[in-house]
Amino acid sequence: MNLKALSLTVAILLTADLVADTKKAAPAAKPAEGTEHTITKAKVEAIRKLLEVSGALDGNLAGTREAIKAMIKNSPNVNPKFWGDLESKVSKEGFEPILLGIFDHNYSLEEIKGITRFYESPAGKAFAEKNGTVQTEIGRSLRAYMEANSKELMKKYATPAPKADSKKN
Repeated sequence: MNLKALSLTVAILLTADLVADTKKAAPAAKPAEGTEHTITKAKVEAIRKLLEVSGALDGNLAGTREAIKAMIKNSPNVNPKFWGDLESKVSKEGFEPILLGIFDHNYSLEEIKGITRFYESPAGKAFAEKNGTVQTEIGRSLRAYMEANSKELMKKYATPAPKADSKKN
């Protein structure tokens, strides 16, 4: 992983802690008049239920932990204390406020309730249970497909282009 990708990942992960800290800190400056937005208690509870039944929060926590493991493997010269401190930022308390805000911004209360009903249905439960495996399989298959095509194209373009025949008129 290059330094730019590592820096971006660290920034994203540290944002989770920052958002959690803002919940404890003094209130931020008041938004411009007419732009105030407060998520209702009912919507917070609905989103929390959706995060639970869909596995979205747990999945993001697990995915981030796996990403950190990969970064550790690819960045052997980084101080191990850094990784421990970074891993400590991967928490429900840090991530949940971020996900609440994203779901609030992108879905209405009725949409959240409908999506939750889907995840509570037999089909939704099957989707939630199998989707991680399906996504992993898709990722592996598409990577293999692209690698095979890359190798073929590398052979094609590694061959020098034919030289123009200088004997032609």
